[in-house]
Amino acid sequence: MSKSKYQTVEVLYDQALNYKLSGNQLFKCKEFNKAKKNYHCALLQTRAISSRDTVGRSMSFFNDSVNDGLKYNASVDFKNKVEALEADCNKNLAMIFITEENWSKGLEYSKKALDVNDSDEKSLYRYLTCATNLGLIDEANIVVNKLLSINPNSSLYRQAFKSLQIKTKKQTQKQKELYKNMFKG
Repeated sequence: MSKSKYQTVEVLYDQALNYKLSGNQLFKCKEFNKAKKNYHCALLQTRAISSRDTVGRSMSFFNDSVNDGLKYNASVDFKNKVEALEADCNKNLAMIFITEENWSKGLEYSKKALDVNDSDEKSLYRYLTCATNLGLIDEANIVVNKLLSINPNSSLYRQAFKSLQIKTKKQTQKQKELYKNMFKG
């Protein structure tokens, strides 16, 4: 098969980037459904790049694999660009779902962004926000401590930590009451 029948990975990347940038503009205009569509289209393009994604994050074309008769030999820099774009789209989708107070979807997309960079403060904070709102206090405590280890001077993270301490205390008190009532006969 000739190479002309296939879009090059660079063209796919440019399309993905354009979808992401369009999504950013739509988000600013509070057109969340259209922004989500654009971010999802960008993610489809990044997945098409990364091996016609059938094996998760294998990035087979980055490993000199042969796909449909075409050999791809992309640089590590290009792989990192693709992963960063994918992380940005997931991070932006998380923000939309947080704005819509869809905490489970926000958590899902925050996790996907963290799969690429587990120290990204925005992704961690979005994950923290969702976990807290879903009542996942133990997970939220782990994340807030990680955020504080990255940026100990952040008043936002310190406030989140204090808030979680209060929620943890309340949760512990509720559990104690529950167990106490279970054993009253």
